[in-house]
Amino acid sequence: KKAIIDPSLFKYKVQPIKKHLYEPVIVKASQLSRRKHLFSRDRLKLFLKQHCEPHDGVIKAKATSIEKYNLAEQNFSYFFPDEPPTFIFSPASRRRGRPPKRASASLEDNITAKNTPGSKSKVSRERARFQKQKD
Repeated sequence: KKAIIDPSLFKYKVQPIKKHLYEPVIVKASQLSRRKHLFSRDRLKLFLKQHCEPHDGVIKAKATSIEKYNLAEQNFSYFFPDEPPTFIFSPASRRRGRPPKRASASLEDNITAKNTPGSKSKVSRERARFQKQKD
């Protein structure tokens, strides 16, 4: 297996938007950053809506985006220098949402025992009786 490359060693070629005014520049990873609120959940949703579509339960890039950005000509190593990840298959869950939480039977018994008047002595008597039976 290949050793993981330290991200701080990378250098990036930054191409300007206005190519006629500026030249491409090579910068270190430490010189790159993005403004705090530039990337958000809403922008990610918009990106996925514009460039991706579901196919048999799998999200795939749209054909128009693949053609526009020449993604068919690229592979994983073009974007990432390390080995491709290996994902462990896990079957899709058929349940929708979580079932409501239920208190355990012993907890329910304790709650009802505490709420009935004169039951503290009854509960303590029952406990004492069970202890005697065990001994």
